[in-house]
Amino acid sequence: MTRKLLYVIGFAAVLALPQVLPEELNWLIMLLDRALMIAIVAIGLNILTGNAGQISLGHAAFMGFGAFVCYGLTDIIGVPFWFSVPIAGFVAAILGWGLGFPALRLSGHYLAIATLGFGYAIPQILNLFEGWTGGWTGVKPSVPTLFGISFSSDRAYFYLILVTLVVLVWIARNIQRSAVGRAFIALRDSEVAAQAMGISLAKYKTMAFAISAFYAGVAGGLWAHWLNYISPGNFGFGISIELFTIIVLGGLGTVSGAIVGALFLGLLPKLTEIISLSLQRSGAFADSFFMQNVFKNSNQVLTGVILILVVLYLPMGLVDLWRKARVWWETRRQAAGRQAVPRGVK
Repeated sequence: MTRKLLYVIGFAAVLALPQVLPEELNWLIMLLDRALMIAIVAIGLNILTGNAGQISLGHAAFMGFGAFVCYGLTDIIGVPFWFSVPIAGFVAAILGWGLGFPALRLSGHYLAIATLGFGYAIPQILNLFEGWTGGWTGVKPSVPTLFGISFSSDRAYFYLILVTLVVLVWIARNIQRSAVGRAFIALRDSEVAAQAMGISLAKYKTMAFAISAFYAGVAGGLWAHWLNYISPGNFGFGISIELFTIIVLGGLGTVSGAIVGALFLGLLPKLTEIISLSLQRSGAFADSFFMQNVFKNSNQVLTGVILILVVLYLPMGLVDLWRKARVWWETRRQAAGRQAVPRGVK
């Protein structure tokens, strides 16, 4: 079976998923919606951090800015939703491009602190424009409609997010394969060597921030009208850390790593909750120290343990599991083939 055929079968299965799942599993569709939107932001962050080598710990600010821009365009001005989402991305990209200039003089942990301050500042600034953002009370974006189709349910919204994700994945892969992507990698590996090769630090650093912010702005626009409630406080440090965790967990510098990491981290809390409830109902280890103390915070404990294991044994991220599995399978098949050949036969 060829790789392209596997992709087609997998994509068909994803398309059919919302239709075949029973109503009792609506929570799974909701979690998938959130994970795929977070994956869009993570793809942009992976271009910035994994490819261009620029650390950002305030990336949720771009997402929040895009969310409020999309809300303002759609519900206040009356711009169609399908046009508001990309505009939100471009406005966030302008903000990211502006942040890229201070980054020219910063690197490493200094850049991380600067972006952290940016992430804290943007929600406070958004809170000042209460007529637009509603302040800390927040606002309620309308249910989006596209060509007369209302996306009022999580199942319908799933397809809107999926189409957006596919388009942005295609764009990200083309960026990585282009001269721009090669310039980003040169910056990541050595800024001095990149400059010696004629690569402009100012041009490509600001471009990396702009592209990354565009992805976050688009995801923020989708997020606002999916959740139907946004507040400046919703886009704080917690989401920024989640995004950074996702790209490290999934695999730095890879588009698939951002998606795998987002799905894994998005579904892990529910999985541990199901395991916890199952153990509690069965009465297993009910009186043990583990059940009474550790499993109360099982989501955080498991996430931390998995991150440590990934860093130790999968430095290339979860996506490297596929490569390791293929190497293991090929090695085993070749060993079996050698054993099948009689001695003395070449």
